Amino acid sequence: MNAIEIEDLSYTYPGASQPTLDHITLNIPQGDFLAVVGNNGCGKSTLCKVLNGLIPHFITGRMEGKVRVCGLDTLASDVGTLARKVGYVYQDFENQIVRPTVLDDASYSCLNYALPDYQARGRQALAQCGLQGREEEYVWQLSGGQTHLLALAGAVSLSPDILILDEPIAQLDPGHADRIYQTLRRLNREYGKTIIVIEH
Repeated sequence: MNAIEIEDLSYTYPGASQPTLDHITLNIPQGDFLAVVGNNGCGKSTLCKVLNGLIPHFITGRMEGKVRVCGLDTLASDVGTLARKVGYVYQDFENQIVRPTVLDDASYSCLNYALPDYQARGRQALAQCGLQGREEEYVWQLSGGQTHLLALAGAVSLSPDILILDEPIAQLDPGHADRIYQTLRRLNREYGKTIIVIEH
């Protein structure tokens, strides 16, 4: 079964003379772990923003073709529904940290969805991302790598089938970069998450 099915996708930003994505067809099997690699401006982030519905629901432009994520048509599904299927950790992941303590932040997205077990989900996500035992710490006490793992835990807490990370090791030293990829490997192998990373 495919987690993602893209059929003849093209997307052009407003005012652009050329499409950023030009007739892309792609199937990604469930449980895959892959990288989207390329130079700046080649459309890596644009492609991934199509997968979570930011394009075209929040970022306007001309989109053609079909995109299905976990069986959902992204044009027919709202961003809130797609967020439960596709977790996204942005390159500027610090902007995803919105609460003062680690557990508060990890469970915040579940609280927004009014899930009654939001704290339990946050604790479970922290354990899956290697931050168990840090629940009561303030977010400013974390290292850069730990902060990135916290942003990942916030996405994981909603139990999405797919996780997308935009340049997850761009600002990290080799030790923290290894820890990020070890965590992603565990989420892929032990929890069956489809992992997509955007890298240079």
